[in-house]
Amino acid sequence: MMIRTFIALEIPDDALTQLLNIIRDKIGELQNVKWESRNKLHLTLKFFGDTKKELIDSYASAIERISKKYDSLDLSFNHFGVFRKGNEPKIFWVGLNENRNLNEMVSEIETTFSEFGFNKENRKYQPHLTLLRFRGYEDSEKILSLTEVNLPIIKFRANKITFYESKLLPSASVYREIKNYYLKN
Repeated sequence: MMIRTFIALEIPDDALTQLLNIIRDKIGELQNVKWESRNKLHLTLKFFGDTKKELIDSYASAIERISKKYDSLDLSFNHFGVFRKGNEPKIFWVGLNENRNLNEMVSEIETTFSEFGFNKENRKYQPHLTLLRFRGYEDSEKILSLTEVNLPIIKFRANKITFYESKLLPSASVYREIKNYYLKN
């Protein structure tokens, strides 16, 4: 049996609150906008996709080994951005300042899971939180105006990694925690 899985770094609540308050203060409450729910705001480290259920324990052990090697990460949000398909905005996100330890951990995750048969990501890791997936009926101009905002740096310490199952439902995806891991310190 297959399940969709990924691993993510959890963002502390106070950092999310600061971020969401800035968005609300800058553009207010918008109609017809389906922001990602707060419980889905995380930093994806590796998306596995369809995963054999019988391999979950092996993957969990590998994630645990990696998490025990790294200290908590001092990170910060620093700008809003958008991923496009052609000229159309598809994903609105908030980016993070580059962090060498985060990049090393992601690189180790990529190497470790390539040994399980997963393809290594060829693109440079671009840490971001997906805030909104454009559906085509939002006030995209208003949302995209946030990319011009000089976002005050929001610093936080992240120390929790979660191994998730992702179920695709007609209304949205639903995440279920498989296991949590904690970085050192």
